[in-house]
Amino acid sequence: MYINGADLRKMRLDAGLTTVKMAKLANVKTRKTYENWEKNIGAPSMNQFIAMCVGCNYNSSKFVKLAVDCHDTSEDLNVTAARR
Repeated sequence: MYINGADLRKMRLDAGLTTVKMAKLANVKTRKTYENWEKNIGAPSMNQFIAMCVGCNYNSSKFVKLAVDCHDTSEDLNVTAARR
């Protein structure tokens, strides 16, 4: 399983942030880039992902471990388990 756009969206909504704020955290020029990631069009780099996790108060290591340990691709990640 991989971290997908739905997971990024859940993290953002849980943190109460806008797509503009997430784009700033990821250091991308426009919100459209971030919105594309939520639609599974492209993906953030590892550094961008970590910056977004920190900005949303998530532990990036826990987040990745949740994705790696999830063997059922139809199952949604419980992203809130990665909260700090």
